[in-house]
Order: sequence, then structure tokens, then C-alpha cells
Amino acid sequence: MNSLTHRFAVVCSLAALAIAALPACSPADGAVPAPSASASASSAAEARYVAMARGRVDVPGGLLRVPSPQRGLIQRWAVEPGDAVRKGQVLAQIDAREARLALEQAQAEQAHAAAQLDASRARLPALRTRMERLQQAQKAGAGSGQAGDDARAAVIDAEQEQAVQRTALAIVRQRVAQASQALSAATIHAPVAGRVVKRTAEVGEFVDAYAVLLNLLPEGPRIVRADLNESLVTRVKPGMRAEVVSVAEGSAVHGAHVLSIGEVFGPPGAPDTSGGETIVDARVVECLLQLDDPELRVGQRVLVRFLPSQPAK
Repeated sequence: MNSLTHRFAVVCSLAALAIAALPACSPADGAVPAPSASASASSAAEARYVAMARGRVDVPGGLLRVPSPQRGLIQRWAVEPGDAVRKGQVLAQIDAREARLALEQAQAEQAHAAAQLDASRARLPALRTRMERLQQAQKAGAGSGQAGDDARAAVIDAEQEQAVQRTALAIVRQRVAQASQALSAATIHAPVAGRVVKRTAEVGEFVDAYAVLLNLLPEGPRIVRADLNESLVTRVKPGMRAEVVSVAEGSAVHGAHVLSIGEVFGPPGAPDTSGGETIVDARVVECLLQLDDPELRVGQRVLVRFLPSQPAK
């Protein structure tokens, strides 16, 4: 029994020593833990930039909405979404049967008016000759005054009729020009070179005049419209370099340079509410940047990181 009692006492003593040593292994009261490696890297990365702003990719002038110059049925499409088009290339054809009939009718009226004017011009020299002959005979006492007056009246009537016919011919020519323009407008051409993004109607559908037929992405450099916070405006200058990364991907870095900074403050163009927070009464100014490459798509949300200006050498 004495041996067992002695062993139990030794075990209890060792356990007490282990419990007493535990506080020495824990951090001292009030000690600040060292920053993590990821937090340090993030702070160092932010220190490289003079400002950051959210934005969206665009093209100068934005997407081009191509309208229909006149109302009518879509007869055929010459392009599909995604097709690259040249300036002046045919995009679509509106049913032009009415416009063609109107042009043919106007051309027939023009030919009729021109024929009437030609006939009147052909009669006028003979009438003038007769009038002059009668006037000479009257002066010589061989003719009557009434015949001379009648000849002079006939010339005046012919001249007035010819003036009316010239006016009528000019009006008909205007109708021909309008009908020809309407016929030409039935064929929709690309106003600029670019790529077809979307068609808004199908073959056989009726469209009103000036209704949008398709959206066209013009060729040209990609730009970024960034919402620069009012507290950061003085840090950014035209010509500064910047890094642009996609908000969705965030891996690939695209170079850009600042084109201009707006003069008017306003609300953000595309506020970011993905985090569930809304900034009240935020004021930003639009900052335009031109991308070095066209890899990003129009409308894509991006983060712009402005780099410090390089010192002059």
C-alpha cells in the first residue's frame, strides 16, 4: 500500500507542474499578433497605385443603333449577328414594291411634262414670227390692227403656258428624286465598319420608320469609362498609365492610358452593389482611358488602377 501511495503522489505532482506551465506557452496579455503574409502583400500592392476606380469597357460613341429609314416589311437580311461588315455593305432589304411603283409613276409624269414643254417651245418661234410679220404689215398700212393684237396675245399666252409647264416639270422632277431616294432607302447599308451585335426584327416583320433594326459595334479602340471618386480627382492626370483588370476574372492585366477627365460631377454610372452596401450621395467624375489592346469586351465591368506618373528624364 505504501508503494502505491507513493506512485500516486508522483503522478499528481507531474500533472500539477504541466498545468502550471501552460500560461507560459500562451501569448502575453496585450500582445499584437504579427500581420499575415497576405495582408502585407495586399497593402504593398495598394501602395503602388495613386488611385483606383471601377468602370466599364466601351467604344467611342457607344454601340451604333442602325434604324430603318422607312416603314415596311423586312424582305431579307444580308448579315447575321457576329458578322464583320464594311462601311456601305448591305445589311437588310425592306420591301420596295411600293417605292418602285411610285418611282415609275413619277418618271412617267416627268416624261409627259417634258413632252408638253418641248411642244410649247416648238410652237413659240412660229407665233413670234407671225406676230412680227403682222406688226410690220400694220406699220405699212397693209394689215389690220386686230390681227396684230391677236398675234401678240397668242405669243403672250404661249410664253405663260411655257412658264407654267417649266414649273410643273420642276415639281415632277422633285417627285422623281424623292421616289428614287425612297427606293434607295429600302436597302439598308452599314454606316461604318464594325461587327453586328444584335438584330431586332426578323424577315416578314413590319417595322416603322426610324425603328432600330440592329445594333452595330463600330471598329476602333476600346475605351474605359471609369467613375473616379471626387476625393481622387486631383491624383489623376491625362497621359497617366493605368492597369485594367476584369471584375469577373481579375487575373489578366491590360494596359491603358488616361485620355481625359470630365468637368462635371454626378452619381456613379454603374454603382457596385455586389457587396450589399450602397454609398449614399456619392459623387464621381467620368475618366476616359484608352486600352492598349481590344481583348476586353464592350460592357465588361473592370477595375482601373492608376499608376504614378513617371518622372521626367
